[in-house]
Amino acid sequence: MLSIVVLDACVIIPMPLCDTLLRAAEAELYRPYFSQEILDEATRNLVKMGKMTEAKAARYQGYIKAAFPEAMIEVPEQLIEIMTNHPKDRHVLAAAVTTKAEVIVTSNLKDFPKEALEPFGIQAKHPDHFLLDLCENHTVGVLAQVIKEQAESLKKPPTTVKELLARLSRQVPMFVGKVLCHEYGHTIAQIAEKILKQAGEVMDGARVYKGEQYCLCRKNAILTITAQNGRGEILSLKRGVIEGSISFEDIERFEKVSQKLE
Repeated sequence: MLSIVVLDACVIIPMPLCDTLLRAAEAELYRPYFSQEILDEATRNLVKMGKMTEAKAARYQGYIKAAFPEAMIEVPEQLIEIMTNHPKDRHVLAAAVTTKAEVIVTSNLKDFPKEALEPFGIQAKHPDHFLLDLCENHTVGVLAQVIKEQAESLKKPPTTVKELLARLSRQVPMFVGKVLCHEYGHTIAQIAEKILKQAGEVMDGARVYKGEQYCLCRKNAILTITAQNGRGEILSLKRGVIEGSISFEDIERFEKVSQKLE
């Protein structure tokens, strides 16, 4: 059964993030809901920020409603009045109560304290953690496909997957790290294997290379890469399965090393 989710206005405002969230819903990874007040708040702020004209904002609302007609809900005013979270976001919590939602996806977690949500069995989640949950429930590969299709749809200007992920990293860096690992992890693992073969040392039954930025280790057919800047393990390869979270800087550094090794 799909999770019932209310999207707050603050996650509808960043266009790339909103597109990703709605595409994940189109892929039937969860069921989204929003009220007219939520959409009005989002488009009102887009106009204030100079990102849209009022006419374009109206069309934007129209596209969302047309794509998800079943997602629009009416929230009783009397229900809004009895909510105990931040006053400006009581309509959002009331929308979640109305739909019997499990999650509110919001960047403003402070406006949804635990004690206000617990009586209704609702959680507030940052979009980064929400997308990570979708990766856990539906695999990173499924979400990576959502991102690829999103990038392919962007024509003005044409946008690569890497460029789209760079834009998304402003709001959801951990999710982006997961997708980057899925897309580039095997390439980085191959480069790490070359480094270990050429410069690694045998230590305690493992082949290890310790550099200024990364520590590489292969032991019992398991490859791990650990960042030396306190980020900890960023990649592991076991039985052909890649896990971890990498950054654009990681990819760039390993690609430069690969060029030197060739």
